[in-house]
Amino acid sequence: MQKGPSQISSGNITPTVMGPQKDTKDIVVLSSLVLLLAGLSAVAWIYTETKDPKALTAPTDKIESTKVSEILKKASGLSQAEASISSSTPVTAPVATVADIIHSDVYFETGRKGLTDEAKAHLAAQGDLLKQNQDYAVLIQGYTDQQGSATYNKKLGMKRAETVKQELLNAGVAEHQMKVVSLGEDGVLCIDNSDTCRHLNRRVHLDIRKIGQEHLVIPAVANTTAIDPADSSIEQQASGQADGSTGNIPSSSPAVTTFDPASGS
Repeated sequence: MQKGPSQISSGNITPTVMGPQKDTKDIVVLSSLVLLLAGLSAVAWIYTETKDPKALTAPTDKIESTKVSEILKKASGLSQAEASISSSTPVTAPVATVADIIHSDVYFETGRKGLTDEAKAHLAAQGDLLKQNQDYAVLIQGYTDQQGSATYNKKLGMKRAETVKQELLNAGVAEHQMKVVSLGEDGVLCIDNSDTCRHLNRRVHLDIRKIGQEHLVIPAVANTTAIDPADSSIEQQASGQADGSTGNIPSSSPAVTTFDPASGS
């Protein structure tokens, strides 16, 4: 079978250009996948950081710990400086001053001259004060209540005062710092018959005063012999005579006068 002749049209023929359509589609798909994976990774990272508070607060904690360390170092430096200053500067303890006049009382039981434990402790403190302050003296005054006769109470007051003096002597107080008197019932503070009143009257009062050592001890005065001037001139005339005769010159012995310490009032 014979084919007929093909008909070929004449004129300009525009060629059709066929590109790689399949390759372009693959690139687009791959790019989309890459972008999708990148987005998912970013979302996952943000979620992880938000869920873990330690990751967010770590820089802040580090900054705060650094500040605390600096503050502690400064405080340690200040403490060392203060310690060096306090160790180099001597601390002077305040000197306790003693009043010029001190009054205190020691109380006794009815009809007794013995000291209670409280009285002994009180006298120990007063004894330390007198030993440390030799310029002070104490007048120890014995008192009683109104029970009994006045004569008996005067003797009882003296016994109580002597007991206090002996206690101070045992504590080391010098005897010349103490003087003892008794007023008995003449120095009562109150006159009713209550137990409280009688207790206040049964006492020894200590009147401690600053007097000065120079006024507490009587200075020793040496005995001196005085010669009458008239006797001295007579002796000179007698010694000037060449013949050694005394003539009518009366003989006399020098008078000796002794000066005693003046008595106080």
